[in-house]
Amino acid sequence: MLQSRNNTSRTRRGNQSALRRARLAKAVFDKRPPRRTSGGRTIGPQDWLLIPAVLCVVATFILATDIPLPFGWDLPEPVWPMVLAFSWPLIRPSYIAPLLLAGLGFFLDYFWGAPLGFYVLCLMAVYGATLLIRSYIVGQDLWVVTVAYGLAVLLFFTLGTILTVIDTGMVPRLISVFEQMLATGVLVFFVHALLERFLHADVRFT
Repeated sequence: MLQSRNNTSRTRRGNQSALRRARLAKAVFDKRPPRRTSGGRTIGPQDWLLIPAVLCVVATFILATDIPLPFGWDLPEPVWPMVLAFSWPLIRPSYIAPLLLAGLGFFLDYFWGAPLGFYVLCLMAVYGATLLIRSYIVGQDLWVVTVAYGLAVLLFFTLGTILTVIDTGMVPRLISVFEQMLATGVLVFFVHALLERFLHADVRFT
């Protein structure tokens, strides 16, 4: 009788151990299917990484065209990748996003004739700072996101001004810096749109 109880106890322990191993294997090797949007389409890296990056390049080209405006005004030229430098670390920390952001920075260096690495450094500073305070922004009201984005824009242009002074020994025309900073700040509505679409989605890609 005692031997039977011992055998039963060993069997139960064996079953529990096997169950734990099965759960561990499922947790390690099984992957959940990606969440789908309301239209039934999977949210993948092309949605929250590649497409926004391409759109930033296209928007930069469009606003750089010499379109005549009333009173001799020119089209504003905001720093479109700023939207991604702020939004991407909030949506999901990723090792792909900084690489794409660096590519966008090199594009701006070439397109606007800046020293190589100028915009890369400024964008990476914003990305890193946003990543550090991510836990304080995610889940907050829109006004908190707006204020945080405004501070990120201020960081970007302050760092850019300092680097320009170091590189050229001259202070850039501050009114032009302010105009571009204001135009970049208005892009906060695109930040809201990206966060609304992707922040709580099960985005795939690390």
